[in-house]
Amino acid sequence: MRKGFTAVELMIGLIIMSLLLTALYRTFSATRRNAAEIVANHSINDDLDRTLLRITDDIRESNLILPGFPEAVEPMEVSTLATNKNNKLKFEKFLYDYSKDPSTLAAGEVNYTKNEITYYLEPEDDQDPNSPWTLQRSLLPYNNKKQPENSQASVYTILRGIRECVFYRLNEQHTSGGGNVYIRLKLTRIDAEDETKKYSNEITISVKERGANPE
Repeated sequence: MRKGFTAVELMIGLIIMSLLLTALYRTFSATRRNAAEIVANHSINDDLDRTLLRITDDIRESNLILPGFPEAVEPMEVSTLATNKNNKLKFEKFLYDYSKDPSTLAAGEVNYTKNEITYYLEPEDDQDPNSPWTLQRSLLPYNNKKQPENSQASVYTILRGIRECVFYRLNEQHTSGGGNVYIRLKLTRIDAEDETKKYSNEITISVKERGANPE
């Protein structure tokens, strides 16, 4: 009766064990890579949603979207719009002081202050024509004499790594979407070596102006 294993049997056992461990490792590595891909893709979607929600809230809280910021275009021109430094979204938020009677104020004073908010884009690398863009939000406060308080102005970075961002309005004032602000935002992952495998997501939203100019 045999009481052990031969050298050949031990070698076969080791080979089988090695194959099993290799297969398990490859499965684990593939699962981990897939999980990392899913997380990275979800991050793109989350950044898009968070940014668009921030802009939407800003517009809905505003009193006035300044004419020409953004410019109105014909529907057929929308597909030709491209990201550039001159494409801006600019609006004003008024902050009323109801404790002051407008009739008692000095000449040139009003019973409110306001914040002028601007969304604009800057390339991350001016020397690279294919550079991604950064979305900035600037805030310029005005006092109750309608004078800008430049010393209190601020600029905040909203989002980096933007592949495309366009603000526009449509020349259709008498339609359901006329006068609305449209925002087209696209993000693309830049960490994939193969261009065809880079995950992208593009969203276009329309936001209706709710406020009104107090004057």
